[in-house]
Amino acid sequence: MKLKADYHIHSVYSKNMHGKSSIEEIVEKAIELGLEEIAITDHGPAHYLYGIKRSKIKEAKEVVLQLNKKYTNIKILFGVEANILDYKGTTDIDRDILEYCDIILCGFHLCALYSTMGDFWNFIVKNNFAKLHSKLYNEMVEKNTEAIINAMNRYNIDILTHPGDKIPVDIDKIAAAAEKTNTILEINDSHGHLNKDDIRTASKYNVKFVINSDAHIKDNIGSYNNGLKAAMDAGLDLKRIINLA
Repeated sequence: MKLKADYHIHSVYSKNMHGKSSIEEIVEKAIELGLEEIAITDHGPAHYLYGIKRSKIKEAKEVVLQLNKKYTNIKILFGVEANILDYKGTTDIDRDILEYCDIILCGFHLCALYSTMGDFWNFIVKNNFAKLHSKLYNEMVEKNTEAIINAMNRYNIDILTHPGDKIPVDIDKIAAAAEKTNTILEINDSHGHLNKDDIRTASKYNVKFVINSDAHIKDNIGSYNNGLKAAMDAGLDLKRIINLA
């Protein structure tokens, strides 16, 4: 059992050195590991700490195109990891960005420029308060889940990244929505979500899974042991993980 593709990799096109390796360094490491396909997926531009600058998206895509010509033994995709910005499910991807993307990942992140102060209050402040109050916790789980489902319904998202990692959600409802929208659920090797219990819950639905490294430096590309263990502990049929060979 081995990983044949890694669809969640950050590069130096992330702001503030969030990704520490160039795209070519990433490609060379992926080839060394025997990967058949990778995706360069830096944070969308609304991530104010680490998001790719809009002005750099075309440049990054050109790099990917050139490297696909140079390295013919691997397929390199270009995309973004979009940020969910409000409870309507709005993200920071639009036509101008989609024009350059081969793949779209999407997840919730803490350092995004949310649509309104009310969304900031709900996503950040109320979710923190909810850790101490069970009634509020249940309310926020419902609201957070609705935000993610709305995003899946509004956009053609290929992979939902680390659901349940930053804010609490109802994985059962998210998996049901993913089945309808044909969205792949990520088992993130770095963040621990989906975890064993999440995978077991989600597997009740006709959804596919992917194990991604979420690498921020070339040496972590292709990491999958934590994700594989969680899948196996959950009793998941490994044929449902699209990037295992």
